[in-house]
Amino acid sequence: MIQGFYLLAMQRAKRRQRVAAAACLVALLFLVFAVRTWFTPAPVMVETAAVPYTAVSENDRLIVYRAGEPVIRTTIDTRTLPEADRDALRQGVSLPDAEALAKLLEDYGS
Repeated sequence: MIQGFYLLAMQRAKRRQRVAAAACLVALLFLVFAVRTWFTPAPVMVETAAVPYTAVSENDRLIVYRAGEPVIRTTIDTRTLPEADRDALRQGVSLPDAEALAKLLEDYGS
């Protein structure tokens, strides 16, 4: 009978050792990730300068410029647009971002 209690006590001790080893392993993993996070440099947010797009009409075609360089040469015939739009494109239409550019191209392309 004493032998049975001894075996039970040994099994409990082994189980506690396994649980303690697993807890140490988890703590070590957390430590590794914490150190890795601590020494990883924070991402640097780079803000691009807000250079607007400019849509103009050249040779009856819509061309989009950014910083003085042509970005998009479309096949949109500006002669089919209303007179007010043609006048605005002759002077150049300033577009603040790509979303506004996409909307303009969608409007004039359909």
